[in-house]
Amino acid sequence: MRSVLFSVLLASSLGACATVSMVSSEAVVETGLTTEQSSLREVSNAYTDLAERKHWVEKSGGLLGFARVLMDGASGEDETPAMKYSENLKANSTARNEQVLQLRDDIESAAHGLNVATMEAEKLYASDASAKSLRADLVSYESALVTAKKARRTFVRTLARFETEELEGASGALTAFDASIDSARDAADKLADHAADRKRSEATS
Repeated sequence: MRSVLFSVLLASSLGACATVSMVSSEAVVETGLTTEQSSLREVSNAYTDLAERKHWVEKSGGLLGFARVLMDGASGEDETPAMKYSENLKANSTARNEQVLQLRDDIESAAHGLNVATMEAEKLYASDASAKSLRADLVSYESALVTAKKARRTFVRTLARFETEELEGASGALTAFDASIDSARDAADKLADHAADRKRSEATS
């Protein structure tokens, strides 16, 4: 089932390795310090949260996780996101056809959520928001795009564990997800160009 959160966000929005656009490192700090979140930032953050909860991607360990790796080293026995995700599918149902249906639903949900974020990004193409705000929006959106690419890897590795005749539309869902990722990449580039234009405009005003 698609996330209720993204269904609500979609309704409200109606009224990898390819490189993503580069933004200054200060925008990362700005994103963390901004108290009033834009719609794009809210949707992008919600997308990553959903992906982590669903085990499409590995949950970020933050500074504590990074410190653990430095002290203990990366364990070769650690499960990959695809392994965790596959185990969850098996735990929810022993029937392979039901696992495939859940996999297809998750791929569709991942595409749907990214499309919502892209719709929010497109609204900013002509925005008169400050360059600082637009850079913060861009960082959040590109983070969601990276999450989508990681989720795709998880889905591809999981799909490989089934026979072609078992997939029941899951492959088609992946193709649609690929299109969503391509659209998001283009939207990120356009938003980056707009942020750069705004910065030049502010510098000359």
